[in-house]
Amino acid sequence: MLAEAVTAAAAAGGIAVVEGAASAAGTQAWESFRTRVAGWFGRGSGNAELERVTLERLDRTAAELDGADEAGQTRQADRWEDRFVDVLEAAPEELRAELARELATFSEELRAELKSGGGTTITSSGAGSLIATDKVDVKGSGSTAAVINNTNHYYGTTGSAPAPVNPPAPEPGQP
Repeated sequence: MLAEAVTAAAAAGGIAVVEGAASAAGTQAWESFRTRVAGWFGRGSGNAELERVTLERLDRTAAELDGADEAGQTRQADRWEDRFVDVLEAAPEELRAELARELATFSEELRAELKSGGGTTITSSGAGSLIATDKVDVKGSGSTAAVINNTNHYYGTTGSAPAPVNPPAPEPGQP
């Protein structure tokens, strides 16, 4: 049986996955969290392939949670909690507490960022364009490049200085 702190970390991880996938998918906060979770699974299991599989599972979870009701969210949280518990139970004793602390830490960080409204939402608005809600540096491929920040939008091609395009600020409460 796992210590209480370890099972609490697994439960917090399951909840963070659901909250992040349901409300932050596509944001920098979610991308950072899912990368950390995948690395955590690989480290805890000693199986690097598990990182790739975990990223795929997280993507499927985000897709499944799109429009899911509370029961669907609870099922997903329970599934992820079970996955976290499996890794923690299988981890060597000397690594288990550290893995539990890491899981609790990045779960808490994601939840705090979600509560603060942080995160960068990146949305494609058509061929060659993006909409972002926070500072994002974009490096294009080929001949197109852009730098987007929260007050100015720059679009251009490599070899030329991009011209700023400053759309009006959204009304309060508008994305």
